[in-house]
Amino acid sequence: MAEVESQRIPAERNYDTKNKGAGVDPEVYREEVRTLLESLVRRLVDDPKAVSVVIFLGPKTTVFRINCSKENLGQVIGAQGKTIMGLRAVVHAMTARVGIRSIVEIPV
Repeated sequence: MAEVESQRIPAERNYDTKNKGAGVDPEVYREEVRTLLESLVRRLVDDPKAVSVVIFLGPKTTVFRINCSKENLGQVIGAQGKTIMGLRAVVHAMTARVGIRSIVEIPV
């Protein structure tokens, strides 16, 4: 069997639980989340080239808008909306831990 190396958070990356987002650049972090979301959605659909994720910054909230073709819309939403709810949960969990409010939307 092949050994799997465990990944550890570097020691210099200590998180301050009292001050969310301490030491994290929000602009860079939003771009990382956007890239991850786009990558996940591209793996879900039949036509990955038609997928893009755009960031809109509001006064208090970051909106991640998923743009895709109408043919792929059902694959992004999933059965009873479970796929998009899962994507929203992942993005919300990632952004909330650094103090960023976020919404994932699909324009219809």
